[in-house]
Amino acid sequence: MSDIETHKEDAQEPLSRYLPPGYNTGFQDTEAVPDVEPEVTGWISLGALRVTLGRVPLWLITAMVPLALAMIGALSWYGWFRGALDHHYAPGSQLGWLSDNFRTDNATGLADLGSDTGRIGAGMTFLMFLVGVFTAGGWLQVFLERTEGHSVHRFFYGGARYFWRFFRVFLAVLLMLGLGNFLIFGNLWNDYVLERLFDVAGGDLENLTSEQTARYYMWLQDGVFALWFAMVMVWADYLRTRLAFHGSRSVLWSGLATVFMILLRPVTTLRPMIVLLLSEALVLLGAGYLSTMINRGMDETTGQSSVWMLFAITAAVIMWRTIVHAARYHAAVQVTRVIVEPLGVDDPWENTVGGPGGPRYPVGEEDFEISI
Repeated sequence: MSDIETHKEDAQEPLSRYLPPGYNTGFQDTEAVPDVEPEVTGWISLGALRVTLGRVPLWLITAMVPLALAMIGALSWYGWFRGALDHHYAPGSQLGWLSDNFRTDNATGLADLGSDTGRIGAGMTFLMFLVGVFTAGGWLQVFLERTEGHSVHRFFYGGARYFWRFFRVFLAVLLMLGLGNFLIFGNLWNDYVLERLFDVAGGDLENLTSEQTARYYMWLQDGVFALWFAMVMVWADYLRTRLAFHGSRSVLWSGLATVFMILLRPVTTLRPMIVLLLSEALVLLGAGYLSTMINRGMDETTGQSSVWMLFAITAAVIMWRTIVHAARYHAAVQVTRVIVEPLGVDDPWENTVGGPGGPRYPVGEEDFEISI
């Protein structure tokens, strides 16, 4: 059974239907030529993956960004290890793991390398957040304005067009995650959940006599926060989609409306996201198992082929995650188009009569009363 079935007429309508008359999107929409994307009539999640996979230039460009940033950090490690290992250790003796002698001889250098990597990683992480904000606008511009061709142009245009309002969404997400951390890992959890619900004395797990029971409570706490995190991420995807769909700038009101949309239609809104999450998790688990097997088989006799295989697995995982994350926006667009009504545009010829292509006369006006 399909999530949501869309009509062919809806799939062929350009974004201009939902915009005020005379609104300029920045692109030449030649006679409103519809896009060649396939009609979504089955599972929304599968259709979203199919459509996103067809946007090869876009997800390749998007996936190259984290690979390039990761290479910057990897080069510093490569340079340091090349100097530390050169003519000091037997070739291949440190491949796969570092011996205790190596760690002792280079303790200071490893500590400095880890500290420098932490600073570089923090900057790269923030930069990746900004890249995510930009690419979200690009994907939504492509998926909402369904005109033929110029997808790369429209992608970069959408990233710049929605950047600042989506940056405010990013700040709202940080606030929501901070609120979840306060509620779940703070004193409120200890007082109301552990002490009152589970009868843990003083709300302190150290007062339990069973370590296994304490571990279960910790897993429950972590699971609740993971659920909170997942719901915030889904809320943010639908919020960005609603902002782009309506052309709105109010993150607060759109955010509240998105909350009620998810609460009132949980199956419709959450099912595509859960399917996409499972597809991402299955690939990650398979890639993790394969990379673990390669790592365990590496020793001083291992050649460069194993290293290149690990790099290929990493690149494939990044590309797949990029595709799935983009597919989340396509699914959000499909759900939003069905649930959310577009902003009304006043029809200048409403309550008028007249032949096709000819003059129109208002009905009910004192000066132009029409009787039929």
